[in-house]
Amino acid sequence: MRVVFMGTPDFAVPTLRALAEHGHDIMCVFTQPDRAAGRGRKLSPPPVKVAATELGLRVEQPPKVSVPEVVDAIRQMCPDVAVVAAFGQKISPKLLAVPVHGFVNVHPSLLPRYRGAAPIERCIMNGDEVTGVTIMYMDEGWDTGDIGLVRKVDVPRGADAGQMRQCLAEHGAELMCEFLRLIELGRAPRIAQDHSQATYAPKITEADQTVDFREPAAVIERHVKGLSPDPCVVASIAGVRFKILNAQAVDDWSADTGDMATPTVAPGMLWPNRRLGLVVGCGVDGRDGLVLTEVQPAGGKRMGGAEFARGRRISPGQSLDSPYPLDSGRGGA
Repeated sequence: MRVVFMGTPDFAVPTLRALAEHGHDIMCVFTQPDRAAGRGRKLSPPPVKVAATELGLRVEQPPKVSVPEVVDAIRQMCPDVAVVAAFGQKISPKLLAVPVHGFVNVHPSLLPRYRGAAPIERCIMNGDEVTGVTIMYMDEGWDTGDIGLVRKVDVPRGADAGQMRQCLAEHGAELMCEFLRLIELGRAPRIAQDHSQATYAPKITEADQTVDFREPAAVIERHVKGLSPDPCVVASIAGVRFKILNAQAVDDWSADTGDMATPTVAPGMLWPNRRLGLVVGCGVDGRDGLVLTEVQPAGGKRMGGAEFARGRRISPGQSLDSPYPLDSGRGGA
């Protein structure tokens, strides 16, 4: 098939590569402009541009694909279909109408559940045991188009957003190639979404990067994994910020706290623990334990929680800085 591809981050790369491997005529790859990244703020190409260049494909990076000149350029390509995977731009009605079979999108959730920008993160933060990918016909709304194909995928216990993103990207690539095969055969299904069942996965914001340690440790663990490896939950101690890359809720953590078999605890208190490493007290009374298994100080390297505690000389009972006063009444994650 004559395909125009639109995508930007790592999630989109498996689909692009799969289309090339299956022999589709990829006429052009559209991706977002290069962005400044890293400490030096040097311009960095998006992963899709890197992959497309390796495949010898034409790449275009317009700030907006829906402007008339880009729409006209795509119309002149006479594509059979446009394939989208995490592109990051709104597609205008005029552009949607250009390909013979329209625009089809790889969405990493079981639509209509988790429409929006952060379905993988919200799925893990909410503790879902099953997720999946949906091949969707795009329309003028955000993730509101008809459903083509769906594949359910189990969420492994302890998986973080990065691991699930890679998993769903691979499933999405396979499912998209199957869907294009069905289009060629004239057998592609098309089922309207049940809009009454829609839920939303809003974009991750800076506010999502902080947690209230009065919440249960299991809830905070899911929140940490939902934001790992990027942008991560952020905490601070004595004004020094650090990322929490991984964490695990535990029971019976206070048995190995030195001479204090049953220490006085409070939410946000840190307890270097001989058996477990670095534990932070959670829950309303601080006795719900969360092991900080991997952290990264600002400007520093990734390290285990125990190593971080030694390097910062954290004392038993020392408290994390809290952005939430005890009477804030902040709700759950």
